[in-house]
Amino acid sequence: MDRKEEKLICYLEQLPQTTVPSDFSFRVMDRIGAKQQRGYWLGNFKKLAIVSLSLVFLTLVFFTDLPLFPQFNISGLSGYRRVELKFFALSENPKTVAVAGDFSDWNTLQMEKKDDNSWVITLKVKPGKYQYSFVIDGEEWIPDPDSYRRIEDGFGGINSVLVVNGG
Repeated sequence: MDRKEEKLICYLEQLPQTTVPSDFSFRVMDRIGAKQQRGYWLGNFKKLAIVSLSLVFLTLVFFTDLPLFPQFNISGLSGYRRVELKFFALSENPKTVAVAGDFSDWNTLQMEKKDDNSWVITLKVKPGKYQYSFVIDGEEWIPDPDSYRRIEDGFGGINSVLVVNGG
């Protein structure tokens, strides 16, 4: 043996000798069992709380009108969004182009002529879905040729649908 091992053996021999009581293992096992029993009830309580809260959440989502993801309007426009609508005349050259829709109570709003075949208007609207159509020369109502969202207007015509997202 080398010197370090001899020192270690001498040190270990000088440590006080303790004896373990004969019922030591039973006491340890009893304590472990008691902790497991407490953990069992606590674990069941946690599961019950999670299930209860989930049921309350699902009830609120499906049986009330509360929004799933509330939106907060912080902007100076009080929740309004700017939307630009454009109209391009393909063949005829209209003198005037206007737009009318849910956002204007179906009153016509004149569009600004940009060049020979295009008109534009910028609207401030709240988030939501709006039906609209272009009014050519004050007479002909047509859906937006560039919009793929369309719906029957109830009078035998078609309106375009504008979706304005919140956020």
